[in-house]
Amino acid sequence: MAERNHTNFQAIVMYQRTYKERDLMVKMLTRPAGKRMFYIKNGKGKRYPYAAEIQPMTVATYEGVLNNKGLSFIDEVKAAKLPAKLMLDVEKNAYATYILGLIDAAFVDNQPLIKWYDQVALAIERLNSDSNFDAQGLANWFELHLLPAFGIGINWQGCAIDGRRDLPLDFSEKYSGLLCQNHWHLDEQRMNAEPQAVKLLMMLAELDLEKINSLSIKAANKVDMARILDKIYDDQVGVHLKAKSFIQQLNEWQGRISREFN
Repeated sequence: MAERNHTNFQAIVMYQRTYKERDLMVKMLTRPAGKRMFYIKNGKGKRYPYAAEIQPMTVATYEGVLNNKGLSFIDEVKAAKLPAKLMLDVEKNAYATYILGLIDAAFVDNQPLIKWYDQVALAIERLNSDSNFDAQGLANWFELHLLPAFGIGINWQGCAIDGRRDLPLDFSEKYSGLLCQNHWHLDEQRMNAEPQAVKLLMMLAELDLEKINSLSIKAANKVDMARILDKIYDDQVGVHLKAKSFIQQLNEWQGRISREFN
């Protein structure tokens, strides 16, 4: 039997699954110990006292047991930040779910991920508190910075041929990076994206999340940013998350609504 060493720890709820009739399995990103699966006995019961505190995207300090093997356990919630605004916004909720899904796909369980914990906690805080912080742009930041964790190297610094940044740039999967206007002829299959969208991806790839205090992106640029990153994740990473499929369906639905009323 695993030794039960009780400790206080910070964690972000990633998702929960029903186990048997009344119990739950809850995946959490813990700050000290990475991703862990928690067994919540009677978690679906009406008398379970911490039902709100184990909802996805909740950031909290828990008391419990972090086992290196097998399941971990929660005994008490010390403090919690419930993402009330985030839960009411379908689009932001979807992007936050997608970010957590990327973290889950990029790293193995039980691996310390303090840096990523802090960044996910900051992302949730900004989505929950700042109505003007662009949710897709935030997800794009994670997509860009998680590429090395998936073993993918993309050069966002400048043209792959001569390094220039002062000319319009486009993304080239063939060259695993960017091509300036002088070299677009080298790849007939380049993305033909808006240069401003490419510049925004370059900016996001270079900046620390802590330095991005506001984020507002035009709809046209967001389309090309998503198109480029979707191409990379589909063709090179090979990760296809349900949350991303939902986001794509949501964007299609919003597009149809916009066309009908404009």
